[in-house]
Amino acid sequence: MSDTGGSEPAGTPTLLGAGIYVGQPGRGFPLHSHGSWELVYYASGRARCSIGPRWYDATPGTVLLTPPDTPHAELTTGGYTNRHVQVRAPADWPWPRIGFDGGDRRLGRVFDALVHESSQPNPDREAMAALLLAELDILLRRAGVSTEVAPGERLVAQAERLVEERFAERVRLAEIARELGVSPSALRAYFARFRGTTLRAHLHGVRLRHALGYLRNSTLTLQAIAELTGYDSVSHLSRHVKTATGSSPGGLRPPRGEEPHVAATGVQS
Repeated sequence: MSDTGGSEPAGTPTLLGAGIYVGQPGRGFPLHSHGSWELVYYASGRARCSIGPRWYDATPGTVLLTPPDTPHAELTTGGYTNRHVQVRAPADWPWPRIGFDGGDRRLGRVFDALVHESSQPNPDREAMAALLLAELDILLRRAGVSTEVAPGERLVAQAERLVEERFAERVRLAEIARELGVSPSALRAYFARFRGTTLRAHLHGVRLRHALGYLRNSTLTLQAIAELTGYDSVSHLSRHVKTATGSSPGGLRPPRGEEPHVAATGVQS
């Protein structure tokens, strides 16, 4: 765990580049080093990674941070995908060596945005990249204070990320548990311990949040919203909306003549 208190080293982090790497099963990436920091967010799969003399297990939501001129490598049997960001900053910049994303995938979204800004000729690209890197810097400093989390809580956060990515699909506890390498009963117990709820209840909450967003900010049909948010039918959607809000879906739609925030043509069903 890194202590981020006290005085800061001189210098300000500067973005050098960002991209996506897909590690093929059985290949990984050989030992190498850079003259800059390398920040890596693992989006899918599993990898066994070395940073200097230490080894880390990288699963979805893991962030590994390698200082300049430090040898590091990745090994994998089943493959993985990561987002990597090269940053110029002092070697003693107060970042931890490892961090973990939360269920809201806040770190992952910043990494995705940095990759996007680095690959697209957008107006004011450098200004946007600087703002995103400043946000990432703060998030990583915070991660340095709270890196030590229980393995069970880390699994719960990983499960929450998978639910956020797949809520529109048929999500099963057994499939998520198998992907995370634990039994369904263990994952169920971890959810009860660290969240005081169940994975199914969390899934319903995520679906409802997205459904309410569509109802209040779009002109999509109820059938389209049900399909986009994982509900089996319009009646299934309506029942959950009514239970949560006390109102029918129609009562949550924008008033006639009022422009919704998201046009129906802007979302594909």
